Formats: sequence, structure tokens, C-alpha cells
Amino acid sequence: MIAEFEKVVVDVPDLEKGLEFWSRLTGLEPGYQDPAGKFMGLGKQTTNGVENSVILLQHVDHLGSGGSTHIDLKVDDVQAAIPKIEALGGKLKKVPSFYPDQQSALLEWAVMQDPWGTPFCIIRSPV
Repeated sequence: MIAEFEKVVVDVPDLEKGLEFWSRLTGLEPGYQDPAGKFMGLGKQTTNGVENSVILLQHVDHLGSGGSTHIDLKVDDVQAAIPKIEALGGKLKKVPSFYPDQQSALLEWAVMQDPWGTPFCIIRSPV
């Protein structure tokens, strides 16, 4: 195993409206609120004593006509996971970086693609 399922991420152009819609649709309670204002979480799941959102809403300025949803996969080491995923036929779409920045990083992440171009993120919490 290279990565562990973390959560589903849904892109929305309006976080508040997205939170209301997805909360009412799924019955999941609002949870995580990103201090930088780009993410809001719904529901709670606990894995290995760490509490995470089940659905994470991600603010995007422009949304394509078909919308966008992807999964986040947790890894121990983002840099080390990339060549392992590439060996399976995956491709690196966006090089690793820190969010919101390296000094106050909430996570390290990279965007990958499966062999057919479907994007997914690999993430690591530096804290």
C-alpha cells in the first residue's frame, strides 16, 4: 500500500452555499473550517486517533461545466510516494507544495493522475 484513503474533496465557487447544500443533502454536520478560508469540512471520521472531515469543500474561483470532485490520499512522505505511483502508471500533475505556505503549513500535497488522467491528491500533515 502506497497511500491511505483520506476524504472526498468537492470544488465549489461559494463555500457557504456549498456547505449548506452538502450538509442538507448528506445530513453531515459542518466541522473543519480552514483558518486561511479556502476549505470547509463536513462530518467527522477518526482514523488512528486523528479526526478528519468526510467531505471537504474546496473554494475555487472558476468551476468547469461538469464540476470537479477528487479524492485525497494520505501518505507518509509525498516525495517518496510520487515515483511509486508513477511506477503504477500514474503521472505527476502538480509538484509538491505546502498549504498555505511552508512556514505555516497545514499540509504538504501534490496532484497526481491515474493512467487515464483522473486527478487525485496525495497529502501529508506536517504536524
